[in-house]
Amino acid sequence: MRDHPQRLSPPSSPGALFKRATAPLQRRKLREVTERDAVYLGLVRSCPCLKCGMDPCGEASHCRLQSAAHGKRGGIGKKPADKWVLPLCAACHRQDNDALHQVGEALFWHILGLDPLLVAERLYAARGDTVAMRAVVFAAIGSRRI
Repeated sequence: MRDHPQRLSPPSSPGALFKRATAPLQRRKLREVTERDAVYLGLVRSCPCLKCGMDPCGEASHCRLQSAAHGKRGGIGKKPADKWVLPLCAACHRQDNDALHQVGEALFWHILGLDPLLVAERLYAARGDTVAMRAVVFAAIGSRRI
């Protein structure tokens, strides 16, 4: 006969009683999935520039602004997903004195009078349809303050 009590059920892993049976299926990802879509970037590059209207703009600028209203999060040194790109030409994006990379992103979009995240969401919703994407850009250009 044994001195110690016997288990009535097989041993389980530590903490197993606190976990639900479906926990692996309901686990949520904490980080935003960074999506890369070269085809979509090519379509954005074929749209006119949001600032000067040059057609095609030739560059796709990733918007790094964060917004809870748009569900956009970011991090230092982390490139945003390709759904947050906007069409800008090389001069308006990097080269001119009043370019996005020269004055800063928040000031650039404030001076231009556009909500870049709203435009990016509308562009991404129209992906695959070049005519609809160009219409989104022309509507954004028409709604600017300057």
